[in-house]
Amino acid sequence: MIDAIFLDRDGTINVERSDYVKSNREFVLLPGALESLGRLATLTVPIIIVTNQSVIGRGIVSRTEIDAIHETMRSLVRAAGGRIDAVYLCPHHPEARCTCRKPRPGLLLAAAADHQLDLTRCVLIGDSVTDLEAARAVGCRPVMVRTGRQAQALARLAEADETVVLVDDLTKAVDLLYARLTAGVDVCETK
Repeated sequence: MIDAIFLDRDGTINVERSDYVKSNREFVLLPGALESLGRLATLTVPIIIVTNQSVIGRGIVSRTEIDAIHETMRSLVRAAGGRIDAVYLCPHHPEARCTCRKPRPGLLLAAAADHQLDLTRCVLIGDSVTDLEAARAVGCRPVMVRTGRQAQALARLAEADETVVLVDDLTKAVDLLYARLTAGVDVCETK
């Protein structure tokens, strides 16, 4: 059984830019992302985005602009037969030392409280070491993808630690989840 699927945004669903996603024009979905989100929507669990958006805290883009990007993302996902039930974001600058910026687990804890989730029964699909650390901090099952800018760092971690699950992309992550569910294997247990 699984309580929820958490997904990072940049590098997992859309192309991660070194200069941040600042507009709908710069929000470019990764290949297979819409189809994968459509497949996830067949599960009867919340699908929740958890994303660091320091672009707000850095004064580069407003919260209103980021909310507009998220509404466009949700519309695209809905049009493809998928759904995103909630978006939790950290708007703070990294130096703010807030509790919500991944790798701290504040976003996951807030979502768990709002949706009555057992985080040890949840999966987080992400593309970075901070996603991995946030998931582990609350006992959430991490599945990492190589589509972000930290692919090499994750590959080194996966070589050194057999509990790090690393797959090519969101499509492969969803394939893995469905294969485990179909086989009757607990998706949230370690490798």
